[in-house]
Amino acid sequence: MSSGDMPGVEPVIGHPISGLTDGFTSLALHALLVHQSLRDLIHYARLSTSESRFWRDTALILGISRARTLEQEELEVLLKEELVPLAVRRARLDIPREKQHVLPRGHASVLTALSDVSKSIAAGQFQRALIVGVDSLVSQPLVEHFFQEGRLKTPEHPIGLMPGEAAAALLVEEERAAQRRGARIEAFIGALSLGTETVLERGSACQGLQLAATIERTLAQATHIGDIYGDLNGEERRAREWGTFLARLPRESLLSHTASHWPAVSFGDTGAASGAISIAAAARSFARNYARSSESLVWSRAESGEVASGLVIRP
Repeated sequence: MSSGDMPGVEPVIGHPISGLTDGFTSLALHALLVHQSLRDLIHYARLSTSESRFWRDTALILGISRARTLEQEELEVLLKEELVPLAVRRARLDIPREKQHVLPRGHASVLTALSDVSKSIAAGQFQRALIVGVDSLVSQPLVEHFFQEGRLKTPEHPIGLMPGEAAAALLVEEERAAQRRGARIEAFIGALSLGTETVLERGSACQGLQLAATIERTLAQATHIGDIYGDLNGEERRAREWGTFLARLPRESLLSHTASHWPAVSFGDTGAASGAISIAAAARSFARNYARSSESLVWSRAESGEVASGLVIRP
């Protein structure tokens, strides 16, 4: 994606899903992305949409971002009220309406959903959950909004975000339940920690103390981390917050010999889908045997201040 054909307009680097989302906008765009992610997961996990009992015991948690502009407020309402029922109907999943939920926590949606789901499964509210993160930052009005705020990466402004769009889905359940049905277990999730940064004013940088404290709580339950999958997206304020955390680490720590991975470099900033992308990338590193150790750190930072971290652990 680029914008630079007119004099005085800077080219913009972005990552739309060309060939899939062309011509789609608003609710239809998000419904298409969610449907594709669910279809891919169902195929990969060898699930059947006709197993009504399986899906009646399953919840669906949809992570989205809050409206970034006044013009997006109508879209946020549509996503909250209509997207999950539409996705369930299109995928032909017999998931009860009371087990369909929307979590508007932006980048932190998926890790927050994992924390909530683990408690709900332990309490017997449902046996498993589909967690889906979906977002699109590539619409022209939103790109213009980011440009006006000085947040875009351009040739004249190399420090900034690249808009992306994506949906990613995870299926989560208790280990023994997955083993009983012969499921292929790709990874375990543990040491989840949540927090909230205080956003002093729109577009301002935070000190990053809550992000640091959140990740430190996760590290306290870790043993050997080899890889980090995080939410650096090219913006200086996000890098400063990550730097605040790194500055608090002792000279020798669990992260002294890790490899860092920033999915936004390849996919652009994918908003509410970013957490699921990081977890999926970490899980695949175990399946394909290129992970540096048995544990990977994943962390997320939402524009609205929510922060979250956790461990992705080799089975």
